[in-house]
Amino acid sequence: MPETEALAKRVKAYRKELSKNQPEMAYEMGISTEEISLIERGKTDPKLSTLQKIAAHMGITVSSLLETERRERR
Repeated sequence: MPETEALAKRVKAYRKELSKNQPEMAYEMGISTEEISLIERGKTDPKLSTLQKIAAHMGITVSSLLETERRERR
């Protein structure tokens, strides 16, 4: 699941960039600490509403949040 792993890394990096712990971040986003933990570990595929909350908090679009790096090889 490269998409889930990319999302997990992106959310965790963003949280650390803000020097927040999981409970703080979850509270600010209006989701549970457990949900943030599962997302950061790549153990869940979040609902669209959760992705919207995360993207809004990060100041980006949902599509940007879900982008994975694609490398074309020739």
